Amino acid sequence: MQKTKHIAINALWLSHKNITGVFVYTQNLLDNIFETDQNNTYTIFLKKQDFSYFKNRYGTYNNVSFVVVDIRQDVVLHQLRAIYKLIAKIKKDDVKAEEIVRREIQRHINRKDIDIFFYPSGIIYPKKLTGVKTISTMYDLQHEYYPENFSDAQIAFRKHNHKYTAQNSDHVIAISNYTKKTILEKYNIDPDKISTVYLDAVKLKESINTDNIELPKQFLLYPAALWPHKNHKILIEALNDLKAKFPNLHIVFTGVTKKKKLREEIDSLIKKYNLSNKIHFLGFVSDETLSYIYKKASALVFPSSFEGFGIPLIEAFRYELPVIAARNSSITEMVGDAGLLFETNNIKECKQHIEDVLTDENLRHELIDKGLNRAKDFSWMNTAEETLGVFDNI
Repeated sequence: MQKTKHIAINALWLSHKNITGVFVYTQNLLDNIFETDQNNTYTIFLKKQDFSYFKNRYGTYNNVSFVVVDIRQDVVLHQLRAIYKLIAKIKKDDVKAEEIVRREIQRHINRKDIDIFFYPSGIIYPKKLTGVKTISTMYDLQHEYYPENFSDAQIAFRKHNHKYTAQNSDHVIAISNYTKKTILEKYNIDPDKISTVYLDAVKLKESINTDNIELPKQFLLYPAALWPHKNHKILIEALNDLKAKFPNLHIVFTGVTKKKKLREEIDSLIKKYNLSNKIHFLGFVSDETLSYIYKKASALVFPSSFEGFGIPLIEAFRYELPVIAARNSSITEMVGDAGLLFETNNIKECKQHIEDVLTDENLRHELIDKGLNRAKDFSWMNTAEETLGVFDNI
């Protein structure tokens, strides 16, 4: 019989007020782990401002407890440590601040007999905890392939912390085989200490109230933040080549603008091809809006050069939307044979796939059926069960 374990979850780098992809992953993972596992004991380490949120969500589970790591929590009982933390914060002394947090968490590890410390945020913080096995989830090494997307400080931070995490975790969870491959290539660690555990797409909220959403009758969808490696320009070039044959075809882009200069370049390209009335930038949209857009789109076109996973691909499969995507990184792995793949940056091949999907009804239905079947390979319950397998085997 498997020995039960005390597992700590480090949520210090997460915030319910800033819903990032890592937060979504962690929340869906914990939802399913706590629902299925009543044997192990869990302690969530978090910031004071997130205590009520996590307590309300997981407080009903008898095997889940919470530890707040926050300067305001210590001010009465541990005045000296609180003063040290305040000084470190004011001086922006990250090394000192991490040391204070480390000592505080180590005290709980020793007192509670914690067996595993799990870092779902992608980096080990605080470092150098003792007496526990360390498991970390890593998402991608984008900074190694597209450094232009980051400042010098961000690159230095990511290089140091990602390498440290890979080399100092007792086990690493990679969200795709591609991520696993890049970790092995860049950090030269034992392949037996990395497991691939797929994520899932989040079920989008839906609404019957869509009166305020105006969409063209025929459009291609690309939901992606405006980064250089996302290759929005390729889709615009393809539309320019297709506009004579498909005069009513539009493109809808969703996602925030990360690079203002890139947006200016794209606007110039749109103007050059006289496509201003056919390209729609909606920016960030709600779940309800995105769900509605998926239902109305003609195809998802995903020309990105780099992905650690590619959640929109899974979303498209579930919404019975044909998928056309670039053949690279984890995209090939996620799509399998359920979509049409083109060589990265190959506008001609991308254009041909779009034309085929728009004109060949048999192909559309084939892709939709394959997509629905492929989507069955992803579920948050699978993510939870496979992660529990990592916890059990460490």
